[in-house]
Amino acid sequence: MNVTYRRAAPADIPAIERLFAEMLSSIGADGVSGYDDGYLDKFFGGGDVIYVAVSDGEVVGYISVEVYPDHVYLDDLSVTEAFRGMGIGTKLIKFAERYAADSSLSSASLHVERTNTAARYLYQRLGYAVTDEEESRLKMTKHIRKGRTDVLYR
Repeated sequence: MNVTYRRAAPADIPAIERLFAEMLSSIGADGVSGYDDGYLDKFFGGGDVIYVAVSDGEVVGYISVEVYPDHVYLDDLSVTEAFRGMGIGTKLIKFAERYAADSSLSSASLHVERTNTAARYLYQRLGYAVTDEEESRLKMTKHIRKGRTDVLYR
């Protein structure tokens, strides 16, 4: 199976919304129906970006990256169930980290549900450590060497 990676385009929004709903369902999120209208627009005109994984013309995964003065925040990561366990999530995270490094930002952070052990183990394997504990979520952070452009290939 051939999977390619690229920055998302506005035409990808329906697929991203579908994957977001799938992710919410997989973690048992109650009372959340999806993104607010227009929320994703911020990723198509400034520093914030979304990377997608595409197989046979279909978006099968994505990660959204919000840019702050000294770090990136990995807001959402979702890979459709049939494509999990193939390294797609890892590759998407590496694209986000490379974006941070190329932008001379010092770290990447994210939140993960405490109950999502598979995701927690993935993030730990990739060098993220718990830096804060909240009610149902953990904040995890990874330091990135500024200007490091080979992050994707480590």
